[in-house]
Amino acid sequence: MGTAEHAYSKTDRPETEVPLGLQAFYERRQKDEWQATVTRLDALRQSFAEQRRQVFSPDLRDRIAQVARSGRRDDPRGPGLRYRSLVEARNTGLDLNALKRLHKRAYGEVGELVKGHEAFHRHETVVGSVADIFKQPPLVYVAPDPDKEKLFLPPFGGCWDRLEQNQATGDGAIVENSSHLDCAGRMGSRLIARNNSASDAEILCAYRENGYLVPFKTLRTGILQVKADLSALICRHHISTYDEFGWSDFHATTRGRLVLAVFWNWEDVEPANEVSDQWFASGLDCSGDGESFPGTSIQAVPGERRIINLFTEMAFPAGRKLWVYVGVADRIWTFLNDVSIDISIDSAWQLNSLAVRSI
Repeated sequence: MGTAEHAYSKTDRPETEVPLGLQAFYERRQKDEWQATVTRLDALRQSFAEQRRQVFSPDLRDRIAQVARSGRRDDPRGPGLRYRSLVEARNTGLDLNALKRLHKRAYGEVGELVKGHEAFHRHETVVGSVADIFKQPPLVYVAPDPDKEKLFLPPFGGCWDRLEQNQATGDGAIVENSSHLDCAGRMGSRLIARNNSASDAEILCAYRENGYLVPFKTLRTGILQVKADLSALICRHHISTYDEFGWSDFHATTRGRLVLAVFWNWEDVEPANEVSDQWFASGLDCSGDGESFPGTSIQAVPGERRIINLFTEMAFPAGRKLWVYVGVADRIWTFLNDVSIDISIDSAWQLNSLAVRSI
């Protein structure tokens, strides 16, 4: 580990592996939080499926699908599958307005569950605007004021592949959930999920978080400011869909967060404080009938530099040894109704430096 002030003693220097107690507790806590969200999402899925069957019985669904698919397809100028299925549904007397209200309410609840909200951003993007992509400032080393902050340079030592979670129903599958963490400054994840034959209501969820821990002794009583200097290696989000039925729908979202957590000591089992930049990689958020989709979105071009300031929500006393964690958390959520989907995140970032100060 490199610092801009002084070398830590052997007993102060972080090990290459995070203590088992810290890792185990964090996994238990996050799994509980994850499971609570997944349980609510699955309950919503089952409730939606049941209410949908009351409005739109499986027998009627199959009959409409069969009639719609048996229509003429040899004329590309003729009506498509979605139009033919809607016409047949109207001919059967199906209450399409009631069905639409049900779908709209369910997807609104899904959005509230998985996207989250943040009234204020606790960060400042110093570098990383669109203009900076083509005009980046030089990487000039400036020694920190020892009375104000400490600068950490790679390798950081305390690398932590913090959490992995997966959930899939029906024919859905989490194809890959792997880490880009190399314990030399690189962090990030590769998540791939697919469902090629979704039924009435299916979900896909994948999450991974990893990053680095560094030691810091507070210089004064106050909150902490952590400035993370990062360069993008790859940051690509993808969603593609296929309408299986003719008037299906879906909701899918991807998101990347930059996470700051502060621990009182190395053996802590719970962070003293944790905040995040929810829009570090804003990701994709889409819904519809499955006939259109965003495809691949480059969230940051390779080599793009970003400097993010994160601030704790609590103050720490002067002269206290802390452990500061900074990492990237990537996640995928989907709620499918007769829509096939291919959704993925490939996100790798180089952590160039961390600057920590008491303010």
